[in-house]
Amino acid sequence: MPTGDADGLMERRRALHERQTALEEQQAKLARELAEVEELIDADTDAKRPRLAGAPGAPLEPKSWRTFTELQAHVIAQRAAGKLLPFGSPGRVPRVYVDGCFDMMHSGHMNAVRQAKLIAESCGGVLVVGVHSDVEIEVNKGPPVMHDDERLALVSAVKWVDELVFDTPYTPTMEFLDSIDCDYVVHGDDLSGGTYDLVQAAGRLKVVKRTEGVSTTDLVGRLLLLTRSHHEPVVQPPAPSGADVVPAAVAYTRANISSSGVSQFLPTTWRLRQFSNGRVARPGQKVVYVDGAFDLLHAGHVRTLYAARNRGDFLLVGLHDDATVNEARGQNQPICSLHERALCVLALACVDEVILGAPRVMSADLIKSMNIELVVTDADDVAAPPTNGQLGASVEDRFAVPRELGILHEGEMRHSLRLCDIVARIMENRARYEARNAKREKKELNYMLNQKTFIAEL
Repeated sequence: MPTGDADGLMERRRALHERQTALEEQQAKLARELAEVEELIDADTDAKRPRLAGAPGAPLEPKSWRTFTELQAHVIAQRAAGKLLPFGSPGRVPRVYVDGCFDMMHSGHMNAVRQAKLIAESCGGVLVVGVHSDVEIEVNKGPPVMHDDERLALVSAVKWVDELVFDTPYTPTMEFLDSIDCDYVVHGDDLSGGTYDLVQAAGRLKVVKRTEGVSTTDLVGRLLLLTRSHHEPVVQPPAPSGADVVPAAVAYTRANISSSGVSQFLPTTWRLRQFSNGRVARPGQKVVYVDGAFDLLHAGHVRTLYAARNRGDFLLVGLHDDATVNEARGQNQPICSLHERALCVLALACVDEVILGAPRVMSADLIKSMNIELVVTDADDVAAPPTNGQLGASVEDRFAVPRELGILHEGEMRHSLRLCDIVARIMENRARYEARNAKREKKELNYMLNQKTFIAEL
Protein backbone atom coordinates (compact mmCIF):
# COMPACT_ATOMS: atom_id res chain seq x y z
CA MET A 1 0.00 0.00 0.00
CA PRO A 2 1.43 3.41 -0.90
CA THR A 3 2.63 5.46 2.02
CA GLY A 4 0.02 8.17 1.36
CA ASP A 5 -2.86 5.68 1.46
CA ALA A 6 -1.53 4.15 4.68
CA ASP A 7 -1.24 7.56 6.28
CA GLY A 8 -4.79 8.42 5.19
CA LEU A 9 -6.17 5.18 6.66
CA MET A 10 -4.38 5.80 9.93
CA GLU A 11 -5.78 9.33 10.05
CA ARG A 12 -9.33 8.10 9.46
CA ARG A 13 -8.91 5.45 12.16
CA ARG A 14 -7.60 8.11 14.54
CA ALA A 15 -10.56 10.35 13.73
CA LEU A 16 -13.04 7.50 14.26
CA HIS A 17 -11.40 6.63 17.55
CA GLU A 18 -11.62 10.26 18.68
CA ARG A 19 -15.29 10.38 17.69
CA GLN A 20 -15.97 7.14 19.55
CA THR A 21 -14.19 8.47 22.63
CA ALA A 22 -16.15 11.73 22.43
CA LEU A 23 -19.45 9.83 22.13
CA GLU A 24 -18.59 7.63 25.12
CA GLU A 25 -17.73 10.71 27.16
CA GLN A 26 -20.98 12.34 26.07
CA GLN A 27 -22.95 9.23 27.02
CA ALA A 28 -21.25 9.12 30.41
CA LYS A 29 -22.05 12.81 30.94
CA LEU A 30 -25.70 12.26 30.02
CA ALA A 31 -25.88 9.30 32.38
CA ARG A 32 -24.50 11.45 35.22
CA GLU A 33 -26.94 14.25 34.45
CA LEU A 34 -29.84 11.78 34.31
CA ALA A 35 -28.81 10.35 37.67
CA GLU A 36 -28.69 13.88 39.13
CA VAL A 37 -32.18 14.61 37.79
CA GLU A 38 -33.51 11.36 39.28
CA GLU A 39 -31.93 12.25 42.62
CA LEU A 40 -33.66 15.64 42.51
CA ILE A 41 -36.96 13.94 41.69
CA ASP A 42 -36.48 11.52 44.57
CA ALA A 43 -35.51 14.36 46.90
CA ASP A 44 -38.64 16.29 45.94
CA THR A 45 -40.77 13.21 46.47
CA ASP A 46 -39.10 12.44 49.78
CA ALA A 47 -39.82 15.98 50.97
CA LYS A 48 -43.52 15.20 50.60
CA ARG A 49 -43.39 11.57 51.69
CA PRO A 50 -40.27 10.28 53.44
CA ARG A 51 -39.55 6.72 52.47
CA LEU A 52 -39.79 4.24 55.30
CA ALA A 53 -36.46 3.34 56.81
CA GLY A 54 -35.02 -0.05 56.06
CA ALA A 55 -32.20 -1.84 54.34
CA PRO A 56 -32.13 -1.78 50.52
CA GLY A 57 -34.34 -4.56 49.23
CA ALA A 58 -36.01 -5.08 52.60
CA PRO A 59 -39.82 -5.41 52.64
CA LEU A 60 -41.77 -2.19 52.96
CA GLU A 61 -43.39 -2.13 56.41
CA PRO A 62 -45.65 0.27 58.35
CA LYS A 63 -44.09 2.47 61.02
CA SER A 64 -43.23 0.88 64.33
CA TRP A 65 -44.62 2.49 67.49
CA ARG A 66 -43.96 2.77 71.20
CA THR A 67 -46.15 3.60 74.16
CA PHE A 68 -46.37 6.99 75.80
CA THR A 69 -44.52 5.75 78.90
CA GLU A 70 -41.77 4.24 76.75
CA LEU A 71 -41.29 7.54 74.92
CA GLN A 72 -41.26 9.47 78.19
CA ALA A 73 -38.57 7.15 79.58
CA HIS A 74 -36.53 7.57 76.39
CA VAL A 75 -36.73 11.38 76.60
CA ILE A 76 -35.70 11.36 80.27
CA ALA A 77 -32.67 9.17 79.47
CA GLN A 78 -31.68 11.32 76.49
CA ARG A 79 -31.90 14.51 78.55
CA ALA A 80 -29.88 12.99 81.37
CA ALA A 81 -27.19 12.07 78.82
CA GLY A 82 -27.17 15.61 77.45
CA LYS A 83 -28.28 14.46 74.02
CA LEU A 84 -31.36 16.71 73.70
CA LEU A 85 -31.07 20.40 72.91
CA PRO A 86 -33.49 22.73 74.74
CA PHE A 87 -36.48 24.14 72.85
CA GLY A 88 -35.44 26.98 70.56
CA SER A 89 -31.73 26.18 70.68
CA PRO A 90 -29.70 26.56 67.47
CA GLY A 91 -29.35 23.23 65.72
CA ARG A 92 -32.36 21.66 67.43
CA VAL A 93 -34.67 19.61 65.19
CA PRO A 94 -38.20 20.71 66.17
CA ARG A 95 -40.78 18.04 66.98
CA VAL A 96 -44.40 18.66 66.00
CA TYR A 97 -47.18 16.64 67.63
CA VAL A 98 -50.66 15.77 66.41
CA ASP A 99 -53.00 13.24 67.98
CA GLY A 100 -56.39 11.65 67.61
CA CYS A 101 -58.63 8.69 68.23
CA PHE A 102 -58.40 7.84 64.53
CA ASP A 103 -61.49 5.69 64.95
CA MET A 104 -62.56 4.44 61.52
CA MET A 105 -59.74 6.56 60.10
CA HIS A 106 -61.05 8.64 57.22
CA SER A 107 -59.82 11.27 54.77
CA GLY A 108 -60.28 14.03 57.36
CA HIS A 109 -57.88 12.28 59.72
CA MET A 110 -55.44 11.72 56.87
CA ASN A 111 -55.62 15.38 55.87
CA ALA A 112 -54.95 16.55 59.43
CA VAL A 113 -51.82 14.39 59.56
CA ARG A 114 -50.77 15.66 56.11
CA GLN A 115 -51.09 19.31 57.17
CA ALA A 116 -49.28 18.63 60.43
CA LYS A 117 -46.43 17.08 58.44
CA LEU A 118 -46.21 20.22 56.31
CA ILE A 119 -45.92 22.32 59.47
CA ALA A 120 -43.13 20.05 60.69
CA GLU A 121 -41.34 20.36 57.35
CA SER A 122 -41.70 24.16 57.37
CA CYS A 123 -39.52 24.36 60.48
CA GLY A 124 -37.20 21.51 59.51
CA GLY A 125 -38.71 19.17 62.05
CA VAL A 126 -40.33 15.75 62.39
CA LEU A 127 -43.94 14.74 62.98
CA VAL A 128 -44.93 12.73 66.05
CA VAL A 129 -48.43 11.22 65.89
CA GLY A 130 -50.25 10.16 69.05
CA VAL A 131 -53.03 7.57 69.16
CA HIS A 132 -55.43 7.38 72.11
CA SER A 133 -56.35 4.06 73.71
CA ASP A 134 -59.79 2.47 73.75
CA VAL A 135 -60.09 3.34 77.44
CA GLU A 136 -59.19 7.00 76.89
CA ILE A 137 -61.68 7.29 74.02
CA GLU A 138 -64.46 5.63 76.03
CA VAL A 139 -63.99 8.11 78.87
CA ASN A 140 -63.88 11.22 76.69
CA LYS A 141 -66.05 10.47 73.64
CA GLY A 142 -67.88 7.20 74.06
CA PRO A 143 -67.29 3.71 72.71
CA PRO A 144 -64.84 3.45 69.79
CA VAL A 145 -65.76 1.27 66.83
CA MET A 146 -62.24 0.08 66.06
CA HIS A 147 -59.94 -1.58 68.58
CA ASP A 148 -56.49 -0.37 69.68
CA ASP A 149 -54.52 -2.65 67.36
CA GLU A 150 -56.79 -1.91 64.38
CA ARG A 151 -56.44 1.85 64.74
CA LEU A 152 -52.67 1.61 65.24
CA ALA A 153 -52.32 -0.57 62.14
CA LEU A 154 -53.95 2.07 59.98
CA VAL A 155 -52.17 5.12 61.41
CA SER A 156 -48.79 3.36 61.16
CA ALA A 157 -49.34 2.91 57.42
CA VAL A 158 -49.88 6.63 56.70
CA LYS A 159 -46.97 8.05 54.74
CA TRP A 160 -46.65 11.35 56.63
CA VAL A 161 -45.99 9.76 60.04
CA ASP A 162 -42.39 10.06 61.26
CA GLU A 163 -42.89 8.73 64.80
CA LEU A 164 -45.87 6.96 66.32
CA VAL A 165 -46.78 6.86 70.01
CA PHE A 166 -49.69 5.00 71.59
CA ASP A 167 -51.82 5.55 74.71
CA THR A 168 -51.46 9.32 74.80
CA PRO A 169 -53.73 11.52 76.95
CA TYR A 170 -56.83 12.93 75.30
CA THR A 171 -55.83 16.53 76.02
CA PRO A 172 -52.18 17.49 75.35
CA THR A 173 -50.91 19.95 77.95
CA MET A 174 -47.62 21.82 77.96
CA GLU A 175 -46.32 19.35 80.56
CA PHE A 176 -47.21 16.50 78.23
CA LEU A 177 -45.49 18.16 75.24
CA ASP A 178 -42.37 18.68 77.34
CA SER A 179 -42.40 15.05 78.51
CA ILE A 180 -42.22 13.77 74.91
CA ASP A 181 -39.85 16.55 73.79
CA CYS A 182 -42.31 18.18 71.37
CA ASP A 183 -42.17 21.87 70.50
CA TYR A 184 -45.66 22.30 69.02
CA VAL A 185 -49.06 20.65 68.88
CA VAL A 186 -51.38 20.77 65.86
CA HIS A 187 -55.18 20.86 65.99
CA GLY A 188 -58.01 21.55 63.57
CA ASP A 189 -59.82 24.88 63.62
CA ASP A 190 -62.79 23.33 65.49
CA LEU A 191 -61.27 24.12 68.89
CA SER A 192 -63.71 24.31 71.79
CA GLY A 193 -63.93 24.82 75.52
CA GLY A 194 -60.64 26.65 76.01
CA THR A 195 -58.78 23.32 76.19
CA TYR A 196 -55.76 24.67 74.33
CA ASP A 197 -55.70 28.19 75.78
CA LEU A 198 -52.49 27.76 77.78
CA VAL A 199 -50.68 25.98 74.96
CA GLN A 200 -51.82 28.67 72.53
CA ALA A 201 -50.74 31.48 74.87
CA ALA A 202 -47.29 29.89 75.00
CA GLY A 203 -47.07 29.98 71.18
CA ARG A 204 -46.99 26.20 70.91
CA LEU A 205 -50.31 25.63 69.11
CA LYS A 206 -50.56 25.38 65.32
CA VAL A 207 -54.07 25.43 63.83
CA VAL A 208 -54.90 23.75 60.53
CA LYS A 209 -58.05 23.62 58.46
CA ARG A 210 -60.57 20.94 59.41
CA THR A 211 -61.55 18.80 56.41
CA GLU A 212 -65.05 19.59 55.21
CA GLY A 213 -67.85 17.07 55.14
CA VAL A 214 -66.39 14.04 56.88
CA SER A 215 -66.02 12.87 60.49
CA THR A 216 -66.23 9.68 62.51
CA THR A 217 -69.66 10.82 63.69
CA ASP A 218 -70.64 11.15 60.05
CA LEU A 219 -69.41 7.64 59.20
CA VAL A 220 -71.22 6.10 62.16
CA GLY A 221 -74.35 7.89 60.95
CA ARG A 222 -73.92 6.35 57.51
CA LEU A 223 -73.49 2.89 59.01
CA LEU A 224 -76.57 3.34 61.20
CA LEU A 225 -78.52 4.24 58.06
CA LEU A 226 -77.07 1.47 55.92
CA THR A 227 -80.42 0.79 54.23
CA ARG A 228 -80.91 4.38 53.11
CA SER A 229 -79.23 6.31 50.32
CA HIS A 230 -76.69 8.91 51.43
CA HIS A 231 -75.21 9.27 47.94
CA GLU A 232 -78.28 10.96 46.50
CA PRO A 233 -78.22 14.78 46.21
CA VAL A 234 -79.43 16.56 49.33
CA VAL A 235 -82.71 18.43 48.82
CA GLN A 236 -82.55 21.76 50.61
CA PRO A 237 -85.79 22.34 52.54
CA PRO A 238 -87.36 25.80 52.26
CA ALA A 239 -86.97 28.12 55.21
CA PRO A 240 -90.17 28.27 57.28
CA SER A 241 -92.14 31.45 56.64
CA GLY A 242 -92.76 33.65 59.63
CA ALA A 243 -90.96 31.34 62.03
CA ASP A 244 -88.43 32.67 64.50
CA VAL A 245 -87.00 29.25 65.38
CA VAL A 246 -85.41 27.19 62.62
CA PRO A 247 -86.34 23.48 62.90
CA ALA A 248 -83.40 21.22 63.72
CA ALA A 249 -83.62 19.33 60.41
CA VAL A 250 -83.46 22.61 58.46
CA ALA A 251 -80.53 23.87 60.56
CA TYR A 252 -78.54 20.69 59.97
CA THR A 253 -79.14 20.75 56.23
CA ARG A 254 -78.18 24.41 55.91
CA ALA A 255 -74.96 23.57 57.77
CA ASN A 256 -74.19 20.86 55.20
CA ILE A 257 -75.06 18.12 57.73
CA SER A 258 -78.19 15.99 57.70
CA SER A 259 -80.13 15.53 60.91
CA SER A 260 -78.78 11.99 60.97
CA GLY A 261 -75.18 13.16 60.84
CA VAL A 262 -74.50 12.59 57.13
CA SER A 263 -72.57 15.52 55.68
CA GLN A 264 -71.55 16.27 52.13
CA PHE A 265 -67.89 15.67 51.29
CA LEU A 266 -66.32 18.42 49.19
CA PRO A 267 -63.79 16.81 46.81
CA THR A 268 -61.29 18.95 44.91
CA THR A 269 -58.58 18.11 42.41
CA TRP A 270 -56.17 20.20 44.50
CA ARG A 271 -56.57 17.88 47.49
CA LEU A 272 -56.15 14.77 45.36
CA ARG A 273 -52.93 16.27 44.04
CA GLN A 274 -51.69 16.98 47.58
CA PHE A 275 -52.30 13.38 48.61
CA SER A 276 -50.57 11.92 45.56
CA ASN A 277 -46.84 11.25 45.71
CA GLY A 278 -46.49 12.21 42.04
CA ARG A 279 -44.43 9.16 41.15
CA VAL A 280 -44.70 7.07 38.01
CA ALA A 281 -43.35 3.60 37.45
CA ARG A 282 -39.85 3.73 35.98
CA PRO A 283 -38.54 1.40 33.31
CA GLY A 284 -37.72 -1.95 34.81
CA GLN A 285 -39.94 -1.52 37.86
CA LYS A 286 -42.48 -4.28 38.45
CA VAL A 287 -46.01 -2.87 38.57
CA VAL A 288 -48.42 -4.73 40.88
CA TYR A 289 -52.16 -4.12 40.50
CA VAL A 290 -54.99 -4.64 42.97
CA ASP A 291 -58.56 -3.41 42.68
CA GLY A 292 -61.70 -3.14 44.73
CA ALA A 293 -63.89 -0.80 46.74
CA PHE A 294 -61.56 -0.25 49.72
CA ASP A 295 -64.59 1.15 51.49
CA LEU A 296 -64.04 2.34 55.06
CA LEU A 297 -60.32 1.61 54.90
CA HIS A 298 -59.25 -0.69 57.74
CA ALA A 299 -56.40 -2.82 59.09
CA GLY A 300 -57.29 -5.71 56.80
CA HIS A 301 -56.82 -3.53 53.73
CA VAL A 302 -53.49 -2.25 55.07
CA ARG A 303 -52.10 -5.73 55.59
CA THR A 304 -52.98 -6.99 52.14
CA LEU A 305 -51.94 -3.78 50.34
CA TYR A 306 -48.50 -3.91 51.94
CA ALA A 307 -48.22 -7.60 51.02
CA ALA A 308 -49.14 -6.73 47.42
CA ARG A 309 -46.64 -3.86 47.26
CA ASN A 310 -43.84 -6.14 48.48
CA ARG A 311 -44.40 -8.41 45.47
CA GLY A 312 -43.11 -5.67 43.18
CA ASP A 313 -41.75 -2.15 42.97
CA PHE A 314 -44.82 -0.03 42.25
CA LEU A 315 -48.36 -0.55 43.60
CA LEU A 316 -51.27 0.57 41.42
CA VAL A 317 -54.72 0.44 43.04
CA GLY A 318 -57.89 0.38 40.95
CA LEU A 319 -60.89 1.91 42.75
CA HIS A 320 -64.36 0.95 41.56
CA ASP A 321 -66.85 3.80 41.31
CA ASP A 322 -69.83 4.11 43.64
CA ALA A 323 -72.37 2.67 41.20
CA THR A 324 -70.23 -0.40 40.55
CA VAL A 325 -69.76 -1.06 44.27
CA ASN A 326 -73.46 -0.59 44.95
CA GLU A 327 -74.43 -2.96 42.14
CA ALA A 328 -72.11 -5.64 43.51
CA ARG A 329 -72.84 -5.21 47.22
CA GLY A 330 -76.35 -3.72 47.43
CA GLN A 331 -77.92 -1.85 50.35
CA ASN A 332 -76.43 1.60 50.80
CA GLN A 333 -72.85 0.67 49.97
CA PRO A 334 -70.30 2.08 49.53
CA ILE A 335 -70.22 3.91 52.85
CA CYS A 336 -67.59 6.34 51.54
CA SER A 337 -67.66 8.00 48.12
CA LEU A 338 -65.08 7.34 45.42
CA HIS A 339 -63.16 10.52 46.20
CA GLU A 340 -63.10 9.81 49.94
CA ARG A 341 -61.82 6.30 49.27
CA ALA A 342 -59.18 7.60 46.86
CA LEU A 343 -57.74 9.98 49.45
CA CYS A 344 -57.56 7.27 52.10
CA VAL A 345 -55.78 4.82 49.80
CA LEU A 346 -53.38 7.49 48.50
CA ALA A 347 -52.40 8.35 52.07
CA LEU A 348 -50.83 4.92 52.58
CA ALA A 349 -47.06 4.68 52.18
CA CYS A 350 -47.33 1.44 50.21
CA VAL A 351 -49.57 2.88 47.46
CA ASP A 352 -48.02 4.67 44.49
CA GLU A 353 -51.02 5.47 42.28
CA VAL A 354 -54.76 4.90 41.97
CA ILE A 355 -57.17 4.61 39.05
CA LEU A 356 -60.44 6.40 39.75
CA GLY A 357 -63.39 4.35 38.52
CA ALA A 358 -61.31 1.36 37.46
CA PRO A 359 -63.15 -1.25 35.36
CA ARG A 360 -64.51 -4.14 37.37
CA VAL A 361 -63.51 -6.67 34.70
CA MET A 362 -59.82 -6.50 33.87
CA SER A 363 -59.00 -6.17 30.19
CA ALA A 364 -55.88 -6.80 28.15
CA ASP A 365 -55.84 -3.10 27.27
CA LEU A 366 -55.69 -2.07 30.94
CA ILE A 367 -52.81 -4.46 31.54
CA LYS A 368 -50.87 -3.16 28.54
CA SER A 369 -51.65 0.51 29.17
CA MET A 370 -50.43 0.42 32.77
CA ASN A 371 -47.61 -2.11 32.14
CA ILE A 372 -49.01 -4.41 34.83
CA GLU A 373 -46.87 -7.48 35.55
CA LEU A 374 -48.78 -8.94 38.50
CA VAL A 375 -52.43 -8.84 39.54
CA VAL A 376 -53.35 -9.59 43.18
CA THR A 377 -56.97 -10.56 43.66
CA ASP A 378 -57.63 -10.54 47.39
CA ALA A 379 -56.60 -7.11 48.66
CA ASP A 380 -60.29 -6.26 49.11
CA ASP A 381 -63.42 -8.32 49.62
CA VAL A 382 -64.93 -7.20 46.30
CA ALA A 383 -65.86 -10.71 45.20
CA ALA A 384 -67.95 -11.41 48.30
CA PRO A 385 -71.72 -11.61 47.72
CA PRO A 386 -73.52 -8.41 48.75
CA THR A 387 -75.34 -8.40 52.07
CA ASN A 388 -78.78 -8.16 50.44
CA GLY A 389 -78.29 -11.60 48.90
CA GLN A 390 -78.24 -10.42 45.28
CA LEU A 391 -75.32 -12.12 43.61
CA GLY A 392 -75.49 -9.95 40.50
CA ALA A 393 -72.20 -9.81 38.61
CA SER A 394 -70.15 -11.04 41.58
CA VAL A 395 -70.11 -14.58 40.15
CA GLU A 396 -68.35 -13.35 36.99
CA ASP A 397 -64.66 -14.12 36.60
CA ARG A 398 -63.34 -10.59 36.59
CA PHE A 399 -59.78 -11.82 36.27
CA ALA A 400 -60.11 -14.12 33.25
CA VAL A 401 -57.57 -12.14 31.19
CA PRO A 402 -54.75 -11.95 33.80
CA ARG A 403 -55.46 -15.60 34.61
CA GLU A 404 -54.89 -16.55 30.97
CA LEU A 405 -51.74 -14.43 30.86
CA GLY A 406 -50.36 -16.20 33.92
CA ILE A 407 -49.95 -12.99 35.95
CA LEU A 408 -52.72 -13.58 38.50
CA HIS A 409 -51.83 -14.15 42.14
CA GLU A 410 -54.45 -15.61 44.47
CA GLY A 411 -54.51 -16.85 48.04
CA GLU A 412 -52.72 -14.04 49.94
CA MET A 413 -53.03 -14.22 53.72
CA ARG A 414 -55.85 -11.88 54.68
CA HIS A 415 -56.61 -10.01 57.87
CA SER A 416 -59.73 -11.30 59.59
CA LEU A 417 -61.34 -7.84 59.79
CA ARG A 418 -63.92 -7.02 57.11
CA LEU A 419 -66.44 -4.27 56.53
CA CYS A 420 -69.29 -6.56 57.57
CA ASP A 421 -67.59 -7.00 60.97
CA ILE A 422 -67.48 -3.22 61.46
CA VAL A 423 -71.16 -2.95 60.54
CA ALA A 424 -71.97 -5.73 63.04
CA ARG A 425 -70.18 -3.84 65.82
CA ILE A 426 -72.27 -0.75 65.09
CA MET A 427 -75.52 -2.71 65.04
CA GLU A 428 -74.73 -4.65 68.23
CA ASN A 429 -74.25 -1.38 70.12
CA ARG A 430 -76.76 0.65 68.15
CA ALA A 431 -78.32 2.43 71.14
CA ARG A 432 -74.93 3.56 72.48
CA TYR A 433 -73.76 4.85 69.11
CA GLU A 434 -77.03 6.65 68.46
CA ALA A 435 -76.73 8.39 71.82
CA ARG A 436 -73.11 9.28 71.15
CA ASN A 437 -73.93 10.60 67.69
CA ALA A 438 -76.82 12.71 68.93
CA LYS A 439 -74.47 14.47 71.37
CA ARG A 440 -71.63 14.93 68.91
CA GLU A 441 -73.91 16.09 66.07
CA LYS A 442 -75.10 18.99 68.23
CA LYS A 443 -71.48 19.91 68.90
CA GLU A 444 -70.68 19.77 65.20
CA LEU A 445 -73.74 21.87 64.35
CA ASN A 446 -72.66 24.52 66.86
CA TYR A 447 -69.21 24.60 65.25
CA MET A 448 -70.63 24.89 61.72
CA LEU A 449 -73.08 27.67 62.61
CA ASN A 450 -71.23 29.67 65.28
CA GLN A 451 -67.49 28.96 65.18
CA LYS A 452 -66.50 28.11 61.65
CA THR A 453 -64.53 30.71 59.70
CA PHE A 454 -62.39 30.44 56.60
CA ILE A 455 -58.88 29.17 57.15
CA ALA A 456 -56.53 28.31 54.32
CA GLU A 457 -55.64 24.66 53.95
CA LEU A 458 -51.98 23.74 53.81
